[in-house]
Amino acid sequence: MAKDLTVNLDTSQRVNITCRKGDTFTLQVTFENQLGAPLSLTGYVWKMDVRDDDVAPTTILNDTNFTYSANESGVLTISATAATMAGVNGGVYVYDLQSTNGGSVKTWLRGRFRVNEDVTE
Repeated sequence: MAKDLTVNLDTSQRVNITCRKGDTFTLQVTFENQLGAPLSLTGYVWKMDVRDDDVAPTTILNDTNFTYSANESGVLTISATAATMAGVNGGVYVYDLQSTNGGSVKTWLRGRFRVNEDVTE
């Protein structure tokens, strides 16, 4: 009798992010290959979207709100200006981080994107 097999092609990692409204956003992530060696990110195009989690989701931030800097040592830095982050209301959203490389699309990270309210303007 044949056994049921399961193949999970979703290799994205759940990483919850908490940041503060009005502060400069900088997230640095290091990617490694399956052997633990740094993954060269040369040629990758990055995209990150932040949305509310409603039935009809609204985009809060999209890839044009972020800048991406990646290198051959597997380090990706994602940034957004304080002015951009000042326009985001405090709350809990969802996000994912995708790349395109040579026609292949991969989602690397996903999770909650929490924005804490700020007092100082």
